[in-house]
Amino acid sequence: MEKTHLWRRLWRIYILLLFVFVVIKFSGSVEGLKERIEMYSQPGYQNYNLIPLRTIRMQLHYVQADWARLNLLGNVLAFLPFGFLLPLAYGEKMASLRMVCCTGLISVTAIELFQLITKLGSFDVDDILLNMLGILGGYGLVFLFRHRGNHAG
Repeated sequence: MEKTHLWRRLWRIYILLLFVFVVIKFSGSVEGLKERIEMYSQPGYQNYNLIPLRTIRMQLHYVQADWARLNLLGNVLAFLPFGFLLPLAYGEKMASLRMVCCTGLISVTAIELFQLITKLGSFDVDDILLNMLGILGGYGLVFLFRHRGNHAG
């Protein structure tokens, strides 16, 4: 199997896992999904944040709490593979930082909109910022590996 085919297969598996565990946050319980939809559907409940850094500041304030660290790190770490696998899976078409960032921004914004519309989560501009940080980190790893590989030996 050629490398590109392997990277594309890993990309597809990653996207599937990302959708199941990050986008819809499936924990093995359909009842849990129903409860979350009901919670976000309560009259007057706002399942969005459009103010940059509002959520991040609050989580940094409570960074000693597991929930705050989980959200901060989880939003970054879950998207490291996005920035890493995308250029490897699609080669020259997705090799540039610009293409990875554009694809990433469109994708994470679509995820946030999906969560807002389906009430499976909330739209948070800070999640977009943290996800993009993860994508940039993943792309940085690819860049380092490629750069290091070109200068080895």
